[in-house]
Formats: sequence, structure tokens, C-alpha cells
Amino acid sequence: MDFDTLLKHLQEWTNKVPLLILGSGASVPFGLPSMWALGEHLKKSISFSDKDDQEQFEAFIVQLDKLKDLELALHEFHIRPKVLSEIIAKTWELVNKHDHEAYDLFVNNKVDFPLAELTKYLLYPTDNKLSIITTNYDRIAEYAASVAGGFICNGFAQNYLGHFTSQIQQSNFKAVKGFTGQINVWKVHGSLDWFKTQQEQDLHLPLRHKIPTDLKPSIVTPGLTKYFETQLEPFRTILTQADREIENATGYLCIGYGFNDIHVQPKLITQIKNHKPIIVIAKEITPRTKQAIIDNKSKAYILIEEANTNDTRIYSSLFTKPEIIPNVSYWTLSEYLKLIKP
Repeated sequence: MDFDTLLKHLQEWTNKVPLLILGSGASVPFGLPSMWALGEHLKKSISFSDKDDQEQFEAFIVQLDKLKDLELALHEFHIRPKVLSEIIAKTWELVNKHDHEAYDLFVNNKVDFPLAELTKYLLYPTDNKLSIITTNYDRIAEYAASVAGGFICNGFAQNYLGHFTSQIQQSNFKAVKGFTGQINVWKVHGSLDWFKTQQEQDLHLPLRHKIPTDLKPSIVTPGLTKYFETQLEPFRTILTQADREIENATGYLCIGYGFNDIHVQPKLITQIKNHKPIIVIAKEITPRTKQAIIDNKSKAYILIEEANTNDTRIYSSLFTKPEIIPNVSYWTLSEYLKLIKP
């Protein structure tokens, strides 16, 4: 492997400021739960007095134990309304608990935050504007944008009682005084801060510790309901904006994203087939990632993952077979930054 050539492409593709795409692997290092941990939490924390609800939930647990995959298990059922409501509530509670713990770490500077460093680094060469798409419910992307000094645009008014409007993302906030620029954060599966009233009004209520009475969290759980929920606001507008960002991007930097999403993945694959460069860094490059990129014969890709605990494995269009770089962890964002920053 010609490491200098690899390094040149990593720096060139990153410094052209790709669209950032965050998956669950971007949040797990800060204590946010994996899909497996979420599944275990749901199994232990949910029960129903209604016989039919309990029977369906028990059937779901059987499938979860069999498939070892929360999303696949949820795809097996048309979930009853009370069961779905409880799954959403318990999901919100677990993710929110760990998110607040991560927030306290950031506030007290008790943990390194390479995503914030990357966000700040990329914000300046782009005329002070950067875009992030995330499939996560947590606020890690927003915390990074805040540390970087960016004005966050996510479709909601950034107030303590924020409202949703399709007009916010049409505006230009990159010149707002006191901020380093505009950072778009498009959360295609919803956010811990988003709620829906009984009258179907969409609200932004930041950093709640509990779900407000009579409000429903606006998060889309895996499974069959994902197809329906994302046709409604605020997801419909946000997905449209995310599609536009993917189409207009010069390239893509994916962090902990496993190509396991029906909303982001199809548009992304279309663009990389058109030879736009893509970099993926993750603890493990999933089979679906390899299928989406390598098997689709992308002409410009670099995929970086952990190997043998202490090494780094790299798949790339620049060479014919995977290469291992010993005694380095370039698959972690902190080490990756050392490659791209001067």
C-alpha cells in the first residue's frame, strides 16, 4: 500500500468538506446505548395489563431473542398502538438518560470530543456553513455544533418552546453575529427534543428529563411503522432537505454509519455510483456497507475499521485488496483527525 497516496486522498476528500453522516457508532463512545442494549432494555422494562398487548409483546421478545436484531424483530409485527407507544416511551427514556450523562461530561470537559473538533475544522472552508445528517435520536450532533460555535438549523425554532416550520431551513444564518457559522443538523428519525401534541402540533422542548404530560416523543422506532411515520411532519420536510443535501454534496464522510437505513442509504448509493468520494470510519465496516460501496463498484472510497484490536484495516478503491496498518486506530475519530489536520 502506498500510504502517502492514501493520505493525500483522505486529506483532499475531507478538506473539500463532505456531508457528514452520523450513525449509532458516532454516539456509542459517549455511553449512548447500542441497538442491542436498547432491545435488552425494552425486554426488561415493558409489561401490559391488557392480555392482547402482553401476548404481542411476548411474541416480539421471542423474535428478538431469535434474530438478535431489534429492527428485524420489529419488522415482524404490525405493532398494536399501546405496545408501540410504550416502546417509544421506554426508548426515549433510556436514550435520554445516557444523553444527559454525556452532556454533563461535555459541560465539565471530562471527555475528549473529536466530533466537535471535526465540526469546527470543517466549518471555516465552506463559507461558514456545514451540514450533518444523523439517524440518531440523541443530541451528540447538536453538542458538537454548539462547541464549534455554530448556529444550529434543524427545522425548529431554537427557543425553549420551539415550533416547527418548513421555512426555517430556507433562510441563511451563517452571518448571525456571535456564531462561527451555520450548522444544519437533519435528524431523519427524530430527536429527544421533539414532541407532538394531541392536536398534532410539533414542538421543540430542549433537554427534558421526562416526557411532558400528554405529549408524544417525535422519534421513529425501527420496524414497519417507520414507513408511515416518516410521511408525516416534521419528518417529511426534514427528509426532503436531507435528500437535497445528499444530492448537492461534494462527497461524504460517514462516522459509525452502517448503511442500514431506508431513508438515507438509497440516495447516498445513487450519488456514490456517480463517483462522488466517500469515507467511512467505524469500529466495524458492516456487510451492508461493503455491499453498498464495494459491490456497487464505487470508484472513490476509503473504508476504515478496527482490526486485531490494535490495528486498522482499510478497504479502498486505491488498491486491490484490504490493507492492515499495525498499531494505530485510524478508525477512531480522534486518530483520524491526526491524518487530515495540518
